[in-house]
Order: sequence, then structure tokens, then C-alpha cells
Amino acid sequence: MINIEKDTDSCQKKLGQVLVKDGKVKKSDIQNALSLQKDNPEHQLLGVILIKMNLITKEELSSALNKQIESSGSGEKSSVDLNDDEGIKMIADKYRETEYFNDLNELMGIVTHKVRNPLAGISAAVEVLKERVEKDDSNERIFGMIFKEIDRLNNIVKEFYETFSSK
Repeated sequence: MINIEKDTDSCQKKLGQVLVKDGKVKKSDIQNALSLQKDNPEHQLLGVILIKMNLITKEELSSALNKQIESSGSGEKSSVDLNDDEGIKMIADKYRETEYFNDLNELMGIVTHKVRNPLAGISAAVEVLKERVEKDDSNERIFGMIFKEIDRLNNIVKEFYETFSSK
């Protein structure tokens, strides 16, 4: 079972650290925003609060989020299991009515498009390749694995998009 609150708090603290390190805000600004966040019944995220306080711009937030994502690839992993559909739905439901969710929805549309187009090209190329190579059990098994993984990636993208699309 995932702990959304703990994971969200951890991510927001890391975002705050990135913004402080980049000189965009002071540590006290982050602490002030985090305390405002706890008092806010809408549970707005740190970045949204900092933008509303006119401490950062959307571009600066985007840059900081990208740095946070890049650094998380080599460090600590999120406690959210992306294979856990219920966990993903819980996260989506929690943020559905926020500006963050609207931005996430737009991002998911872009990611869906950017992932599905290459997958379609890969699938077409594999079809052509399949026709050109010798038909034997080994090749059929390999092509079956490739098509299965293409379908799996398409389904993951589709499920994410449907989960995070505006309703």
C-alpha cells in the first residue's frame, strides 16, 4: 500500500530544495509556502503556492521540476508503484480539482502523443522485418515478444491518459 501524503511531502520538499539551490527562493519562502499549504483546504502543491505568491514563474517551476525528475532517476525511488492502478487512481482523484492536475492532464496528452507515434512506427517496422526474415519458431517467439511489449506500452499510455484526463 502506498502512502500518498508521505510521497507528496517528500517530493515537495525536494522541489523546494531545488528552488533554493537554484537561488529562485529563500529557505524561509519555502517554509512559509509549506505552512500555507497545510492551512489550505484545497491542498495546493508547493509550486502553485509559490507562483501565487509571485516568488517564481511557471517557467522556473517547470525548470525546477525537470531538475527534480532528473535527479530522482539516479537517487531515491518514489514509493508509488506505477503498476498499482488503484494507487495511480488515488493520486489522480486527490489532485483532480487543482491547477496542477490541469497541467498534468495537458502533459499526459503530450506524452501520449510523443510515445504512441514512435510505437506505431516501431510496430510497422517490425511487421516489415517479420515478413523479410526466415519463419521459424525462434523468430516467431521474438516477434511475438516485441508485439506483446508494444501492446503493453500502448496500454500503459492509454490507461495513464484515461486516468489523468479531465472528467
